[in-house]
Amino acid sequence: MEGMNLLELIRQGWMATYPLILFSVITLAVLAERLYVMKNEVSRTRLVTEFVVSPLSHGDFDSALSVCRNHKKSLSARIYEALLSLGKDKEVEEISAKLEEKRFEEIHNLRQNIWILGTIGSSAPFIGLFGTVVGIIKSFHSMARMGTGGFSVVAGGISEALVATAAGLLVAIVAVIAYNYLQVKVGTINTELKINSVKFLDAYERGREVNGNRKVERQVG
Repeated sequence: MEGMNLLELIRQGWMATYPLILFSVITLAVLAERLYVMKNEVSRTRLVTEFVVSPLSHGDFDSALSVCRNHKKSLSARIYEALLSLGKDKEVEEISAKLEEKRFEEIHNLRQNIWILGTIGSSAPFIGLFGTVVGIIKSFHSMARMGTGGFSVVAGGISEALVATAAGLLVAIVAVIAYNYLQVKVGTINTELKINSVKFLDAYERGREVNGNRKVERQVG
């Protein structure tokens, strides 16, 4: 056992270490992909809402729609575009209901694949423990076959087996931290969407009133 390096330990505990290596790669891939998708989403939501609310509140629905189409990377822009595409004459209550539906869809998409991190976080310690138990069984089996006893005989095998438990805990810790972080980030984005949705609805209502007054003026004229 002396001089055994990390690669040798991984090879010896392949039953647990190989799946855990795969889990670690998946964890990092999901984390990186979700962080890329959510990058700057809070600030983009505020910015897009600010750009949309200004023309919308003055009844310029076409300019507001154009802003949305120029910022398609933003969740809020996609939501606002879907609502403004319905037309200018929809009731605020109908727009509000549609807005909630679209917001739910976008938040649901943000949570895509996050469940994988939760699953890895809960299962990795058990895989590591399984590898440790198998390693200890092998050590005692070797001791019985050799007909010798004493802790020193099995100490090397047990230390090798415990690598699987350590690896399982390490992967689980990273996965759980990533899972909780992404859940909080999704919650923050959802809250920001709710806050800015109210601003959008107020601007939409004012825009309808402005357009209604313009129609009345044309009829009078």
